[in-house]
Amino acid sequence: MFHPGEVVGGRYAVREELGQGNSGEVYRVTDRETGARLVLKIQLARFFENTADYEQYGEEILDEAFVAEELSEVPGLLLARPGGDHVKRQFLVMPDVEGRDLVAFAGDESPVSSARTAAIIAQLCDPLGELHARGWVHRDIKAENALIAPDGRLWLIDLGSAVRRDIDAKPQCTLGYAAPEVLQGAPATVASDVFSLGCLLFKLAIMDLPYDNTTGLRPVPGLPFPDRLGRSLGALAPELRSVGLRMIEWDPDDRPHGMAEVAGELAQLLPDPATPPRPGREPDPVLRYWLARHRIAS
Repeated sequence: MFHPGEVVGGRYAVREELGQGNSGEVYRVTDRETGARLVLKIQLARFFENTADYEQYGEEILDEAFVAEELSEVPGLLLARPGGDHVKRQFLVMPDVEGRDLVAFAGDESPVSSARTAAIIAQLCDPLGELHARGWVHRDIKAENALIAPDGRLWLIDLGSAVRRDIDAKPQCTLGYAAPEVLQGAPATVASDVFSLGCLLFKLAIMDLPYDNTTGLRPVPGLPFPDRLGRSLGALAPELRSVGLRMIEWDPDDRPHGMAEVAGELAQLLPDPATPPRPGREPDPVLRYWLARHRIAS
């Protein structure tokens, strides 16, 4: 791990560590050449891996930059670019967007209101829908991979798992958010991304994930939530509960057929362009949603 003040790749001065996952370490850094504040994701230090395997892991880190190049015109995606290597550890850099991931946001709201949940999910439908239209699937939609900025804008991050739909890639997912067919070994699809986004909807709105399933085998009696969460589900706006439950249907054919359909149903819960919402506490995703639609409408 790097400490504040250390320089990565001869250029990027570490400000603080943000975290570590299976694929790499993440830091806030300053570009000493431009003064820009960035986020840097670097391959984990070599441990027992042989040279070929370690180089392969480095290439997988760089895959995210390839995805970013392909999707550079999609708004709402926080995109990485290659940064170089540091002692044979590959790394990426990306803009440092002020904000919190949705884990922290939901923890502060505990739970997130129906209107704010609808605005968050509807905002995320935009980049995901565009990603799907270009022939890609995200494969790792979860609370940790979305940021909310102080102005209420949503960003999708960590595109390292995204693949083209026409590629027979090995299944990759996060337990709790993974569609059952993916857990059973099927390739990711638009429908499996819809399922994961539905899981995120409930993680925000009732602070829990559906099914508690790690195998992809249909549970008995097959209900997405235990009885103890009945009161929490009942407290949701009916429109939000309805679209959320459709998004997490066990059979992919029973889910909404894309992000535009999800966003259209969520629009019932959100102010139309002619009716500006009363500003709420920041970050306010409802106001941000309205401002974006108002600009489009006008």
